[in-house]
Amino acid sequence: MKMIPIFVILGALLATVLISQNPQESFRVAYVDIAKVTENYNKMKELNEKYKRDYQFYLSKLKEMENEIEKMKEEGASESEIMAKRKELLSRKTEYESMLKKEYEPKIQKIISEVVGKIREYAKLMGYSMVFNKQSLIYGDDIYDITEQVIAYINSGENEK
Repeated sequence: MKMIPIFVILGALLATVLISQNPQESFRVAYVDIAKVTENYNKMKELNEKYKRDYQFYLSKLKEMENEIEKMKEEGASESEIMAKRKELLSRKTEYESMLKKEYEPKIQKIISEVVGKIREYAKLMGYSMVFNKQSLIYGDDIYDITEQVIAYINSGENEK
């Protein structure tokens, strides 16, 4: 029930903006799929490749430890030694996950902020009055979707400052 007043307020705000616009200026609206733009941004692709390499490196370290545990079993190591090694394996897994998260979360957030900034740049450059995030739309006709154009813009390199 609280959503109705929000839609009324947003509608009134939009109507006010539309009415107050200079009739000679065109009011242009679009939407963009920020998740798709981010996923297709060259910097994000590079970061994902680096993450995959790091992840594989840590995965190989864990696999080595698993092989050690199997070897210990074959050689007849005591159950307490095997359990200690498994505990170490779990500890390392948690440590590696934490390291990856600590390293990559800030980089991902920086790229997302950069993408939002580049969407703003593109919108201003192309004369859009408003650009919405596709995820927050209930409906948007495909003719207002500028996702592909934004992807081309941010990957063109011409907009680098």
